[in-house]
Amino acid sequence: MEKLRILGEAAKYDICASTASPRAHTPGSIGKAVSTGICHSFLPDGRCISLLKVLITNQCIHDCTYCINSTKNRKQFKHSITSFEPEELARLTIGFYLRNYIEGLFLSSGVGKSANCQAEIIHEALHVLRNKYKFDGYVHAKVLPGIGKDELLRIGELADRVSINVELPNKSRFSETCSTKDFYSDIIKVTKYLPEMRKKGEIPAGYTTQYVIGAAKETDKEILDSVFDFYTDDWDFRRQYYSTCLPLEEKSRSFPRSFFLREHRLYQIDWLRRIYKYSPDELMNVVNDEGFIPLKIDPKVTLARMNTEIFPLDINCATYDELMRVPGIGHTSAMRVLKLQQQGVKLKKNLQLKSIGIVLKRALPFLKIGSKTQLTLDNFNTTKGGV
Repeated sequence: MEKLRILGEAAKYDICASTASPRAHTPGSIGKAVSTGICHSFLPDGRCISLLKVLITNQCIHDCTYCINSTKNRKQFKHSITSFEPEELARLTIGFYLRNYIEGLFLSSGVGKSANCQAEIIHEALHVLRNKYKFDGYVHAKVLPGIGKDELLRIGELADRVSINVELPNKSRFSETCSTKDFYSDIIKVTKYLPEMRKKGEIPAGYTTQYVIGAAKETDKEILDSVFDFYTDDWDFRRQYYSTCLPLEEKSRSFPRSFFLREHRLYQIDWLRRIYKYSPDELMNVVNDEGFIPLKIDPKVTLARMNTEIFPLDINCATYDELMRVPGIGHTSAMRVLKLQQQGVKLKKNLQLKSIGIVLKRALPFLKIGSKTQLTLDNFNTTKGGV
Protein backbone atom coordinates (compact mmCIF):
# COMPACT_ATOMS: atom_id res chain seq x y z
CA MET A 1 0.00 0.00 0.00
CA GLU A 2 2.98 2.31 0.47
CA LYS A 3 3.78 1.94 -3.23
CA LEU A 4 0.19 2.81 -4.10
CA ARG A 5 0.32 5.84 -1.80
CA ILE A 6 3.49 7.16 -3.47
CA LEU A 7 2.40 6.55 -7.06
CA GLY A 8 -1.17 7.68 -6.44
CA GLU A 9 0.00 10.93 -4.87
CA ALA A 10 2.35 11.51 -7.81
CA ALA A 11 -0.55 11.22 -10.28
CA LYS A 12 -3.01 13.61 -8.66
CA TYR A 13 -2.26 16.64 -10.84
CA ASP A 14 -3.06 14.81 -14.06
CA ILE A 15 -6.58 16.10 -14.64
CA CYS A 16 -9.44 14.05 -16.01
CA ALA A 17 -13.17 14.59 -16.19
CA SER A 18 -15.70 12.95 -18.48
CA THR A 19 -15.20 9.20 -18.78
CA ALA A 20 -17.98 8.33 -21.19
CA SER A 21 -17.10 5.85 -23.92
CA PRO A 22 -19.26 4.35 -26.70
CA ARG A 23 -17.20 1.12 -26.80
CA ALA A 24 -19.48 -1.92 -26.73
CA HIS A 25 -19.36 -4.42 -23.88
CA THR A 26 -17.63 -7.74 -24.62
CA PRO A 27 -19.66 -10.76 -23.44
CA GLY A 28 -17.93 -12.68 -20.67
CA SER A 29 -15.77 -9.74 -19.61
CA ILE A 30 -15.79 -7.80 -16.35
CA GLY A 31 -16.82 -4.15 -16.21
CA LYS A 32 -18.53 -1.92 -18.70
CA ALA A 33 -17.44 1.44 -20.16
CA VAL A 34 -21.00 2.71 -20.35
CA SER A 35 -21.99 5.73 -22.40
CA THR A 36 -23.47 7.42 -19.35
CA GLY A 37 -19.97 7.86 -17.91
CA ILE A 38 -18.18 6.79 -14.78
CA CYS A 39 -18.30 8.53 -11.41
CA HIS A 40 -15.50 10.76 -10.17
CA SER A 41 -14.13 12.01 -6.90
CA PHE A 42 -12.79 15.52 -6.35
CA LEU A 43 -9.99 17.02 -4.30
CA PRO A 44 -10.82 19.96 -2.00
CA ASP A 45 -9.25 22.39 -4.48
CA GLY A 46 -11.64 21.18 -7.19
CA ARG A 47 -9.30 18.92 -9.13
CA CYS A 48 -11.02 15.85 -10.54
CA ILE A 49 -9.74 12.50 -9.29
CA SER A 50 -11.40 9.88 -11.43
CA LEU A 51 -11.02 6.12 -11.30
CA LEU A 52 -7.86 4.54 -9.89
CA LYS A 53 -5.45 7.29 -10.88
CA VAL A 54 -1.86 6.15 -10.54
CA LEU A 55 1.59 6.21 -12.09
CA ILE A 56 3.13 2.90 -13.09
CA THR A 57 6.48 4.47 -12.13
CA ASN A 58 7.64 7.82 -10.81
CA GLN A 59 11.13 7.38 -12.24
CA CYS A 60 11.78 9.92 -15.00
CA ILE A 61 14.70 10.97 -17.18
CA HIS A 62 13.36 14.48 -17.83
CA ASP A 63 14.15 17.70 -15.95
CA CYS A 64 10.83 19.60 -16.05
CA THR A 65 11.04 22.43 -13.52
CA TYR A 66 7.41 22.09 -12.34
CA CYS A 67 7.41 18.31 -11.73
CA ILE A 68 8.48 16.72 -8.46
CA ASN A 69 9.42 13.49 -10.29
CA SER A 70 11.96 15.19 -12.56
CA THR A 71 15.71 14.76 -12.31
CA LYS A 72 15.88 18.45 -11.40
CA ASN A 73 13.68 18.09 -8.30
CA ARG A 74 13.99 14.46 -7.23
CA LYS A 75 17.10 14.84 -5.08
CA GLN A 76 16.00 18.14 -3.56
CA PHE A 77 12.69 16.76 -2.30
CA LYS A 78 14.07 13.30 -1.47
CA HIS A 79 11.03 11.35 -2.59
CA SER A 80 11.15 7.59 -3.04
CA ILE A 81 11.39 6.10 -6.51
CA THR A 82 9.17 3.09 -7.03
CA SER A 83 7.30 1.21 -9.75
CA PHE A 84 4.55 -1.32 -10.32
CA GLU A 85 5.16 -4.44 -12.34
CA PRO A 86 2.53 -4.79 -15.12
CA GLU A 87 0.96 -7.86 -13.49
CA GLU A 88 0.97 -6.14 -10.11
CA LEU A 89 -0.85 -3.07 -11.41
CA ALA A 90 -3.40 -5.14 -13.33
CA ARG A 91 -4.10 -7.28 -10.26
CA LEU A 92 -4.46 -4.19 -8.07
CA THR A 93 -6.89 -2.59 -10.52
CA ILE A 94 -9.14 -5.62 -10.86
CA GLY A 95 -9.06 -6.16 -7.11
CA PHE A 96 -10.25 -2.61 -6.45
CA TYR A 97 -12.89 -2.96 -9.14
CA LEU A 98 -14.30 -6.19 -7.74
CA ARG A 99 -14.55 -4.54 -4.31
CA ASN A 100 -16.45 -1.61 -5.87
CA TYR A 101 -13.75 0.90 -4.96
CA ILE A 102 -13.29 2.03 -8.58
CA GLU A 103 -14.93 1.79 -11.97
CA GLY A 104 -11.88 2.10 -14.18
CA LEU A 105 -8.24 3.10 -14.48
CA PHE A 106 -6.38 6.33 -15.24
CA LEU A 107 -2.80 5.23 -15.91
CA SER A 108 0.09 7.67 -16.21
CA SER A 109 3.83 7.27 -15.86
CA GLY A 110 7.19 8.90 -15.60
CA VAL A 111 9.57 8.22 -18.47
CA GLY A 112 11.91 5.51 -17.21
CA LYS A 113 14.69 4.49 -19.61
CA SER A 114 12.94 5.94 -22.66
CA ALA A 115 9.45 6.78 -23.88
CA ASN A 116 9.15 3.63 -25.97
CA CYS A 117 10.49 1.32 -23.26
CA GLN A 118 8.01 2.77 -20.80
CA ALA A 119 5.22 2.53 -23.38
CA GLU A 120 5.89 -1.21 -23.65
CA ILE A 121 5.46 -1.57 -19.89
CA ILE A 122 2.20 0.41 -19.99
CA HIS A 123 0.97 -1.72 -22.88
CA GLU A 124 1.81 -4.93 -21.03
CA ALA A 125 -0.11 -3.78 -17.96
CA LEU A 126 -3.18 -2.92 -20.04
CA HIS A 127 -2.89 -6.15 -22.01
CA VAL A 128 -2.85 -8.21 -18.81
CA LEU A 129 -5.80 -6.22 -17.43
CA ARG A 130 -7.88 -6.62 -20.59
CA ASN A 131 -6.98 -10.21 -21.50
CA LYS A 132 -5.95 -12.12 -18.38
CA TYR A 133 -8.41 -10.41 -16.04
CA LYS A 134 -11.04 -9.75 -18.74
CA PHE A 135 -11.52 -6.17 -17.58
CA ASP A 136 -13.87 -4.35 -19.94
CA GLY A 137 -14.19 -1.14 -17.93
CA TYR A 138 -12.95 2.32 -18.74
CA VAL A 139 -9.21 2.93 -19.23
CA HIS A 140 -7.56 6.33 -19.75
CA ALA A 141 -3.87 6.06 -20.64
CA LYS A 142 -1.43 8.94 -20.51
CA VAL A 143 0.76 9.15 -23.63
CA LEU A 144 4.43 9.82 -22.96
CA PRO A 145 6.29 12.58 -24.82
CA GLY A 146 8.42 11.19 -27.64
CA ILE A 147 6.53 7.90 -27.95
CA GLY A 148 6.71 6.17 -31.34
CA LYS A 149 3.68 5.79 -33.56
CA ASP A 150 3.59 1.98 -33.33
CA GLU A 151 3.80 2.07 -29.54
CA LEU A 152 1.04 4.66 -29.38
CA LEU A 153 -1.19 2.61 -31.68
CA ARG A 154 -0.77 -0.47 -29.49
CA ILE A 155 -1.79 1.43 -26.37
CA GLY A 156 -4.68 3.02 -28.27
CA GLU A 157 -6.07 -0.42 -29.06
CA LEU A 158 -6.52 -1.09 -25.33
CA ALA A 159 -7.51 2.35 -24.00
CA ASP A 160 -10.81 4.19 -24.23
CA ARG A 161 -9.14 7.57 -24.03
CA VAL A 162 -5.56 8.79 -24.22
CA SER A 163 -4.03 12.14 -23.37
CA ILE A 164 -0.72 13.82 -23.94
CA ASN A 165 0.23 16.81 -21.83
CA VAL A 166 1.31 19.73 -24.01
CA GLU A 167 2.16 21.55 -20.74
CA LEU A 168 3.21 24.85 -22.40
CA PRO A 169 1.69 26.59 -25.44
CA ASN A 170 4.71 26.86 -27.74
CA LYS A 171 8.33 25.89 -28.23
CA SER A 172 9.75 29.01 -26.62
CA ARG A 173 7.82 28.58 -23.35
CA PHE A 174 8.33 24.82 -23.38
CA SER A 175 12.10 25.30 -23.57
CA GLU A 176 12.00 27.53 -20.48
CA THR A 177 10.89 24.59 -18.35
CA CYS A 178 12.67 21.56 -19.80
CA SER A 179 15.98 20.89 -21.57
CA THR A 180 15.50 17.17 -22.21
CA LYS A 181 12.39 17.28 -24.42
CA ASP A 182 11.70 18.99 -27.74
CA PHE A 183 8.32 20.64 -28.22
CA TYR A 184 7.91 19.61 -31.85
CA SER A 185 9.46 16.13 -32.00
CA ASP A 186 8.29 14.95 -28.57
CA ILE A 187 4.88 16.66 -28.28
CA ILE A 188 3.45 18.02 -31.53
CA LYS A 189 4.62 15.08 -33.64
CA VAL A 190 2.88 12.67 -31.28
CA THR A 191 -0.36 14.67 -31.23
CA LYS A 192 -0.54 14.39 -35.03
CA TYR A 193 -0.98 10.62 -34.72
CA LEU A 194 -4.14 10.98 -32.65
CA PRO A 195 -6.70 12.10 -35.28
CA GLU A 196 -5.69 9.15 -37.46
CA MET A 197 -6.27 6.74 -34.58
CA ARG A 198 -9.64 8.31 -33.85
CA LYS A 199 -10.76 7.88 -37.47
CA LYS A 200 -9.87 4.17 -37.28
CA GLY A 201 -12.24 3.73 -34.35
CA GLU A 202 -9.55 3.45 -31.72
CA ILE A 203 -9.58 5.53 -28.49
CA PRO A 204 -13.40 5.75 -28.70
CA ALA A 205 -13.62 8.38 -25.94
CA GLY A 206 -11.20 10.65 -27.79
CA TYR A 207 -8.10 12.40 -26.53
CA THR A 208 -7.26 15.35 -24.33
CA THR A 209 -4.36 17.52 -23.25
CA GLN A 210 -3.33 19.67 -20.31
CA TYR A 211 -1.44 22.93 -19.66
CA VAL A 212 0.56 23.85 -16.58
CA ILE A 213 -0.45 27.45 -15.91
CA GLY A 214 2.37 29.70 -14.74
CA ALA A 215 5.17 27.18 -15.26
CA ALA A 216 6.94 29.67 -17.53
CA LYS A 217 6.25 33.30 -18.40
CA GLU A 218 3.52 32.39 -20.85
CA THR A 219 0.57 34.73 -21.36
CA ASP A 220 -3.07 33.75 -21.58
CA LYS A 221 -3.01 34.81 -25.22
CA GLU A 222 -0.28 32.28 -25.95
CA ILE A 223 -2.26 29.57 -24.19
CA LEU A 224 -5.49 30.44 -26.02
CA ASP A 225 -3.72 30.46 -29.40
CA SER A 226 -2.79 26.84 -28.73
CA VAL A 227 -6.17 25.92 -27.25
CA PHE A 228 -8.19 27.28 -30.16
CA ASP A 229 -5.91 25.53 -32.64
CA PHE A 230 -6.33 22.16 -30.91
CA TYR A 231 -10.12 22.51 -30.99
CA THR A 232 -10.17 22.79 -34.79
CA ASP A 233 -11.08 19.81 -36.96
CA ASP A 234 -7.43 19.29 -37.87
CA TRP A 235 -6.66 18.25 -34.28
CA ASP A 236 -10.11 17.56 -32.81
CA PHE A 237 -9.12 17.38 -29.14
CA ARG A 238 -12.08 16.40 -26.97
CA ARG A 239 -11.05 18.47 -23.96
CA GLN A 240 -8.21 20.66 -22.75
CA TYR A 241 -7.38 21.13 -19.09
CA TYR A 242 -5.57 23.80 -17.10
CA SER A 243 -3.59 23.16 -13.93
CA THR A 244 -2.08 25.95 -11.84
CA CYS A 245 1.65 25.45 -11.32
CA LEU A 246 2.11 25.06 -7.58
CA PRO A 247 5.36 25.54 -5.65
CA LEU A 248 6.82 22.14 -4.86
CA GLU A 249 7.79 22.93 -1.27
CA GLU A 250 5.48 21.23 1.23
CA LYS A 251 5.32 24.39 3.34
CA SER A 252 3.63 26.17 0.41
CA ARG A 253 0.69 23.76 0.05
CA SER A 254 -1.95 26.12 1.44
CA PHE A 255 -3.14 28.67 -1.11
CA PRO A 256 -5.92 31.26 -1.17
CA ARG A 257 -8.72 30.62 -3.65
CA SER A 258 -7.61 33.64 -5.67
CA PHE A 259 -4.41 31.75 -6.51
CA PHE A 260 -6.44 29.59 -8.89
CA LEU A 261 -8.48 32.40 -10.45
CA ARG A 262 -6.37 32.55 -13.62
CA GLU A 263 -7.00 28.83 -14.13
CA HIS A 264 -10.72 29.43 -13.59
CA ARG A 265 -10.86 32.20 -16.20
CA LEU A 266 -9.17 29.94 -18.76
CA TYR A 267 -11.79 27.28 -18.10
CA GLN A 268 -14.53 29.87 -18.63
CA ILE A 269 -13.07 30.90 -21.99
CA ASP A 270 -12.68 27.22 -22.92
CA TRP A 271 -16.36 26.64 -22.09
CA LEU A 272 -17.48 29.63 -24.17
CA ARG A 273 -15.54 28.26 -27.13
CA ARG A 274 -16.27 24.56 -26.80
CA ILE A 275 -19.87 24.60 -25.59
CA TYR A 276 -21.28 28.03 -26.46
CA LYS A 277 -19.43 28.21 -29.80
CA TYR A 278 -18.07 31.74 -29.41
CA SER A 279 -15.51 32.40 -32.12
CA PRO A 280 -11.78 32.55 -31.29
CA ASP A 281 -11.58 36.12 -32.61
CA GLU A 282 -14.43 37.22 -30.36
CA LEU A 283 -12.95 35.54 -27.30
CA MET A 284 -9.57 37.12 -27.91
CA ASN A 285 -11.25 40.50 -27.39
CA VAL A 286 -11.37 39.66 -23.69
CA VAL A 287 -7.57 39.49 -23.45
CA ASN A 288 -5.95 42.76 -22.33
CA ASP A 289 -2.95 44.53 -23.86
CA GLU A 290 -0.56 42.54 -21.65
CA GLY A 291 -1.94 39.27 -23.02
CA PHE A 292 -3.99 38.20 -19.98
CA ILE A 293 -7.67 37.61 -19.21
CA PRO A 294 -8.72 40.16 -16.56
CA LEU A 295 -9.28 38.35 -13.27
CA LYS A 296 -11.87 40.71 -11.78
CA ILE A 297 -14.64 40.13 -14.29
CA ASP A 298 -16.38 37.13 -15.82
CA PRO A 299 -15.35 36.89 -19.52
CA LYS A 300 -18.97 36.41 -20.60
CA VAL A 301 -19.87 39.68 -18.90
CA THR A 302 -17.00 41.44 -20.67
CA LEU A 303 -18.23 40.16 -24.03
CA ALA A 304 -21.82 41.13 -23.24
CA ARG A 305 -20.71 44.67 -22.40
CA MET A 306 -18.95 44.83 -25.77
CA ASN A 307 -22.26 44.12 -27.52
CA THR A 308 -24.40 46.91 -26.11
CA GLU A 309 -26.41 47.10 -29.33
CA ILE A 310 -28.31 43.90 -28.40
CA PHE A 311 -28.71 44.61 -24.67
CA PRO A 312 -30.88 44.88 -22.71
CA LEU A 313 -32.53 41.91 -24.42
CA ASP A 314 -36.29 41.35 -24.42
CA ILE A 315 -36.45 37.83 -23.04
CA ASN A 316 -39.91 37.16 -24.47
CA CYS A 317 -38.81 37.44 -28.08
CA ALA A 318 -35.11 36.54 -27.93
CA THR A 319 -33.63 33.75 -30.05
CA TYR A 320 -31.55 30.89 -28.68
CA ASP A 321 -28.28 32.45 -29.87
CA GLU A 322 -29.21 35.77 -28.27
CA LEU A 323 -30.12 34.12 -24.97
CA MET A 324 -26.82 32.26 -24.88
CA ARG A 325 -25.05 35.62 -24.93
CA VAL A 326 -26.66 36.66 -21.65
CA PRO A 327 -24.56 36.08 -18.51
CA GLY A 328 -26.42 33.78 -16.15
CA ILE A 329 -28.26 31.94 -18.94
CA GLY A 330 -27.01 28.57 -20.16
CA HIS A 331 -28.32 25.96 -22.57
CA THR A 332 -30.92 24.49 -20.22
CA SER A 333 -32.46 27.78 -19.14
CA ALA A 334 -32.36 29.11 -22.73
CA MET A 335 -34.30 26.07 -23.95
CA ARG A 336 -36.86 26.59 -21.18
CA VAL A 337 -37.35 30.20 -22.26
CA LEU A 338 -37.89 29.10 -25.87
CA LYS A 339 -40.39 26.46 -24.79
CA LEU A 340 -42.38 29.10 -22.90
CA GLN A 341 -42.26 31.36 -25.96
CA GLN A 342 -43.69 28.54 -28.08
CA GLN A 343 -46.46 28.02 -25.54
CA GLY A 344 -47.29 31.72 -25.60
CA VAL A 345 -46.30 32.22 -21.97
CA LYS A 346 -44.89 35.67 -21.21
CA LEU A 347 -42.20 36.05 -18.58
CA LYS A 348 -43.22 39.02 -16.45
CA LYS A 349 -41.55 38.54 -13.06
CA ASN A 350 -38.06 37.86 -11.77
CA LEU A 351 -39.38 34.88 -9.84
CA GLN A 352 -40.37 33.25 -13.13
CA LEU A 353 -36.83 33.68 -14.44
CA LYS A 354 -35.38 32.18 -11.29
CA SER A 355 -37.74 29.20 -11.47
CA ILE A 356 -36.40 28.18 -14.90
CA GLY A 357 -32.78 28.34 -13.80
CA ILE A 358 -31.67 31.83 -14.80
CA VAL A 359 -29.08 33.29 -12.41
CA LEU A 360 -30.68 36.65 -11.68
CA LYS A 361 -27.68 38.50 -10.26
CA ARG A 362 -25.78 37.95 -13.52
CA ALA A 363 -28.61 38.08 -16.03
CA LEU A 364 -30.80 41.00 -14.91
CA PRO A 365 -28.56 43.87 -16.10
CA PHE A 366 -28.80 42.46 -19.63
CA LEU A 367 -32.54 41.76 -19.74
CA LYS A 368 -35.81 43.57 -20.01
CA ILE A 369 -39.21 42.05 -19.40
CA GLY A 370 -41.69 43.72 -21.67
CA SER A 371 -40.46 47.31 -21.86
CA LYS A 372 -38.87 47.37 -18.41
CA THR A 373 -35.12 47.12 -17.91
CA GLN A 374 -34.31 45.17 -14.74
CA LEU A 375 -30.97 46.63 -13.61
CA THR A 376 -28.31 48.85 -15.06
CA LEU A 377 -24.77 47.60 -15.55
CA ASP A 378 -23.69 49.90 -12.73
CA ASN A 379 -25.56 47.60 -10.34
CA PHE A 380 -23.71 44.54 -11.57
CA ASN A 381 -21.20 42.69 -9.36
CA THR A 382 -18.41 41.81 -11.78
CA THR A 383 -16.05 40.00 -9.45
CA LYS A 384 -18.01 36.77 -9.02
CA GLY A 385 -19.92 34.26 -11.03
CA GLY A 386 -19.48 32.33 -14.22
CA VAL A 387 -20.95 31.74 -17.64
